[in-house]
Formats: sequence, structure tokens, C-alpha cells
Amino acid sequence: MFGQDSKIKVAVLEERVKIHEEMVERVDAAIQTLSETNQNICKMLAVHDERLDQCVREDVNIVEKIGKMEVKLEDVSKIKWMTVGCGVVLAILATSMSTLASGWWTPSGMEDYQRIIKDKLQ
Repeated sequence: MFGQDSKIKVAVLEERVKIHEEMVERVDAAIQTLSETNQNICKMLAVHDERLDQCVREDVNIVEKIGKMEVKLEDVSKIKWMTVGCGVVLAILATSMSTLASGWWTPSGMEDYQRIIKDKLQ
């Protein structure tokens, strides 16, 4: 029924089927490897997303802290200028008081002061 030619064809077909089965096994192995790689990449992306979220939260905290520091620095600056202003006012008052105490603002003190000025100019 089957001739020699048919047996050769069957043998060739069996060999080709065997090769195709090996190729299918390799493709299945490659698909399995790709699947594992995909899972690993998904895990890594999840970890990186969490890290990015944490960095964003830390950045927000830092910006809030900087804002609070700016407010505090403005308060310190206000206090500094108020202190300088008070110092100037106190210096003027102290000078005025010492002038009053020395008698320059009294009539006789003014006369003495004018006489001293005239003597210096001459």
C-alpha cells in the first residue's frame, strides 16, 4: 500500500513536525521569559512610582517649611528695623536730654553757646 516514496515523505514530515514542536517549545519558553520579565518590570515600576510619590510629598513638605521660614525671617526683619528705629529715637532723645541738661536750651545756656560759636569763628 505505501511505497518507499511514501515512507520517506512520512519520515520527512515526522522530522518537520519534530522541528516545529521544538520551535513551539522555544517560543513557549520565550513567552514565559517575557512574562516573567514583564512582571519584574511591573514590580520595579510600582517601586519607582512609590519613590516618586514619596519625593513629591517631601518636596511639598520642604516648600511648606521654606514658606514658614520666610514668614519668620520677615518677622525678624520687622523686629530688626523696629529696633533700629527705636535706637535712633532713643539716641535723639538722649542727645536732646543731654543738651537740655547742659543748659543749651536755657536762655543763659544759649547765650554761652552763641558766644562760644562766635569765638570759634573769629
